[in-house]
Amino acid sequence: MERLWITLPAYAPDYSGVCSAMFDLGGLSVIHDASGCTGNYTGYDEPRWYGSTAKVFCSGLREIDAVLGRDDKLIENILKAGEVVNPTLYTVIGSPVPMIIGTDTKGIACEIENKTGVPAFGFDTNGLHLYNKGISEALCELIKRFTAEPKEKVSRGVNILGTNPLDLSANSNAEDLKAKLEEWDFTVLGQMMMGATIEQIENLATAQLNLVVTESGLAAARLLERKYNIPYVVGMPLGKEEDVHILMEETLATGTSSQICDVAEEGGILIVGEQVLANSLRRMLKKHKPDIKVTVGTMTHLNSKIAAQGDLDITSEEALIDYIYSNQYKTLIGDTLMADLLNEDSEINFVELPHVALSSKVAWNNVPRLLSDEINALIEKATK
Repeated sequence: MERLWITLPAYAPDYSGVCSAMFDLGGLSVIHDASGCTGNYTGYDEPRWYGSTAKVFCSGLREIDAVLGRDDKLIENILKAGEVVNPTLYTVIGSPVPMIIGTDTKGIACEIENKTGVPAFGFDTNGLHLYNKGISEALCELIKRFTAEPKEKVSRGVNILGTNPLDLSANSNAEDLKAKLEEWDFTVLGQMMMGATIEQIENLATAQLNLVVTESGLAAARLLERKYNIPYVVGMPLGKEEDVHILMEETLATGTSSQICDVAEEGGILIVGEQVLANSLRRMLKKHKPDIKVTVGTMTHLNSKIAAQGDLDITSEEALIDYIYSNQYKTLIGDTLMADLLNEDSEINFVELPHVALSSKVAWNNVPRLLSDEINALIEKATK
């Protein structure tokens, strides 16, 4: 029964992550499904959707198409849509039924590119993996395809990797982050993927440093380090703290990648959320109150490369409930909907930190501005 979620909804799936990553590039994204997955993304996983000009289409997959294959019909429809919207690129995105019938999304993308001359990508997403995996795969494929060898480096040039509305919402967090780096005298070259352009992706290798602000940007940072020898820092700037700034300056000087990740200590506070944000929040909590114990947990698959020993890979709602009632933690910091897991007589101090990938539009307007005093108010609630 571990995989049965009764109170919490499912996290945003991988196909929503791909769509989110492609959102700002002016391309045509086609989710190959019967419309449910497309509606799930546009209605519940994309805070930027309403009022946008993004081109996300549904293939209108029907039973007879699934039985007969009919990839030719899908390709024909995509080409017709492309003639109308003139996209910068095409993206063909899988869903559960294409997974079952073995649809070759990469092959379909290749045929579309051969017919149009426009770059096309195919992703074998299936709705069984989570949004961060989809974003990560999309970032890496875009880098492999578009990023060019640099003619020269931009002094103090930095790329921001991992910005996405499923973790940061569509408030001003992405813009605040860019402004903060410019305040620190860095030149922001690429904003992957909120505010991204194809030109930015082409020039990513001219940076001297990458800043990874969510786990979904880590694979891209490691790829850029391998191919172009660009070191990276893993951490999300919060409030007026300078820890990330200090790490960026050290990494720029030494060329050695670094990250914010403190030791996990059982008891005290349990943070359940996006891993990089949670790591950075733990650092801020411990600076505010050095003797406090803080453990980071995530329900989107713990990435061991940026985890402290003792951090929690929380695989289910049942496992989260077990941790909450283990009598180890006095405070839980987590998404709004996690409050529903607490009994009325629970003595746990619950501090709300909305995570769009879980609670969707229920709380996506309540996500705090991470570089403002709003994060300080959260710290005060958590340590009272």
